[in-house]
Amino acid sequence: CSAREDLDAAAGDPKDLYIATFNQETGSWNEPVNMGEPVNAPPATDVDPLRRGDDREPWITGDGQTIYFKSDRTATTTPRNHNDLFVTHLVNGIWSTPELLPAPISTDEGNEHCPMLLQDGQSLCFASARAGGYGQSDIWCAQQDANGTWQDPVNQGPNINTAANEFHFTQDATGVVYFTSNRPGGFGGLDLYSAEQLGPNTWAPAVNLGPRVNTSSADMCPALPPGAGTLTWFSDRSDSSFGAFDIFWTNKTNLTTTP
Repeated sequence: CSAREDLDAAAGDPKDLYIATFNQETGSWNEPVNMGEPVNAPPATDVDPLRRGDDREPWITGDGQTIYFKSDRTATTTPRNHNDLFVTHLVNGIWSTPELLPAPISTDEGNEHCPMLLQDGQSLCFASARAGGYGQSDIWCAQQDANGTWQDPVNQGPNINTAANEFHFTQDATGVVYFTSNRPGGFGGLDLYSAEQLGPNTWAPAVNLGPRVNTSSADMCPALPPGAGTLTWFSDRSDSSFGAFDIFWTNKTNLTTTP
């Protein structure tokens, strides 16, 4: 997501979704393209001041056919509901009108964001401040049944969640997840952590990824390009940056993944 050339301007910091393809011949990324409507929603502040056209935190499936993301397009002041989760599918080369992931995924209370699927393809994980958590934003996961219905989300427990904020799960092929937290003991305001999956909704204690990744600035929103053996993330570190937040990458061999 990016704030460059938004469909329209609105108060705050609304974002649009962009998509870029990797050029195998040149070994570089093609120019990002705004996904446009109906994926990106223009501001609708005449309906509700919370609807600022803010679409962000996309997660695309490995086959490139489905994107999950958060949006404020259904935000309401009463009851107060900032963000919900949506899904869009690539059909005959065109991205479909995003569909709301209804309760028990999206709720009035939870401010859901940062959706993704675990490697099993049936577990949707996301961050939410809903009741029953350990503190602020926690990571929750829900299973999809044989009929395609999402079951009640399960809090991922104290080895993942703390009284601080946890968000933006992503999982590699070995079952290790990477996520963002501002818990005490890190290198900066937001750090990246990893944890090994031990079973359904069960994780080993989280480990800080260390100073080769984390800085005194904000390091957040990890992603794992398919088959690349690399980790990418957002950072507002002062060195080698072009703007407020840039995308960085490193080989996974540079990560600290054990206590």
